[in-house]
Amino acid sequence: MSNTQIFHLTSKDRHPETADLTQFLTQSEGADTIVGPHARVYKCELHYESTTKIVAVKRIYPRGATPEDIERVDVRVRREIVVWIGLEHENIVQLLGTTEKNQDFPSIGMVSEWMENGNLWSYIKETRPLIDRLQLICDVVTGLTYLHSQRVIHGDLTSANVLIDNNGRARLVDFGLSSIIAAFEGTSLMASAIGGALRFRAMELMPPLEEDPTNFDPKLTTACDIYSLGSVTLQILSGQQPYYNINDDVLVALALTQRKTPDRPDTQKLVDRNEYWDFIQKCWRKDPVTRPNAEEARDELFRLRKVVLA
Repeated sequence: MSNTQIFHLTSKDRHPETADLTQFLTQSEGADTIVGPHARVYKCELHYESTTKIVAVKRIYPRGATPEDIERVDVRVRREIVVWIGLEHENIVQLLGTTEKNQDFPSIGMVSEWMENGNLWSYIKETRPLIDRLQLICDVVTGLTYLHSQRVIHGDLTSANVLIDNNGRARLVDFGLSSIIAAFEGTSLMASAIGGALRFRAMELMPPLEEDPTNFDPKLTTACDIYSLGSVTLQILSGQQPYYNINDDVLVALALTQRKTPDRPDTQKLVDRNEYWDFIQKCWRKDPVTRPNAEEARDELFRLRKVVLA
């Protein structure tokens, strides 16, 4: 089933930004539900006429959310859906439509293509040739450049939010959701999801150690995404997560408040080139305005790939 078919089956009496696919969906038999700290993902089948497409249905569940919170989440998610469904790029996971809430599911679901290869982190745990890893980096920065060109901030760029399609190409997903989750969770620095996963979070989204955290009001910017891009690049090249040598996330948070960037992994298993380390350090510059923008990062990473593979 093509995305064009899906548009036609849902657009007869609805705008595409509210395309409701509920009546065409069934949960795949025996399929596991992927449960994360903020959401659940269901593997489903989308049926239309004589064709079937495997899709993912994602529903947001902030931890400790009350029924009133869920209603507010629903409103916020619908706003993000309007943005997401207008995006179309080979390095962005395509939003196909929505599925409405019901007795079993208290929040709206987002229907997207199912990626059998999983996320970037699980994918690169397998042995991957250097040429493939460098392509993944180029895919990520190309997708990010597209988002920024559409005035969309990802806000949670991590290896968990990059999915791998059937051709082994990287696609970004879950942009804009970290700010929704943060709005409905606690105000503690560890609980707050603003800026996404802690190890990939831009340091300016954490209060400096000497500052009163009660007055701290972080703002997501495109520069925050660039910081996270540096961390994703590090992980693809080294096979190590940022702050690989710090096991406790509380200590990672402390390092961020002290404005300490991740150490360079001590590994020769994968590419260990000074040119890439220099690029990563540019992404981690303490002053956000001095970091490269997405287009500059894309041009640099494509140039580096050509140099390394020459």
